[in-house]
Amino acid sequence: MTPIEARAIVTEFYEKALTVNAETNPTAVLERIAADGFESISTQERKPRAVLAKQLEGFWRAIPDLKWEPQDLVFEGHKVVVRSVASGSPKGPFMGLTLDGARSFRIDTVDIHEIEDGRLARVHHVEDWATAIRQLGAR
Repeated sequence: MTPIEARAIVTEFYEKALTVNAETNPTAVLERIAADGFESISTQERKPRAVLAKQLEGFWRAIPDLKWEPQDLVFEGHKVVVRSVASGSPKGPFMGLTLDGARSFRIDTVDIHEIEDGRLARVHHVEDWATAIRQLGAR
């Protein structure tokens, strides 16, 4: 896989599955670009494609202006490391808070995507949600 092909897959993940848009939804995008055995891996859990899609659809409802913007992409073989910035203004219940959309967050994230046979096989990820909660006004 060339860096151009890998960039296209990873870019679609950020622009169409993570970032709220009017063209598609997380489930449709993940079904297209993520392998059947895909795993989303964090320090606390491993989620299959369907569980991640459901979680992202919940984020879209809670954060109607959610953006996930890649800042740096590093390619190494079948892996793509992405440093990105996630931002948005949640409305309603979100991470233990009840919000009206007046406050926003902006956090750093780091992901390592593994691509196999032209599809996302795994993503290891870290997001700074503690900072988001502070920015949104948790005391």
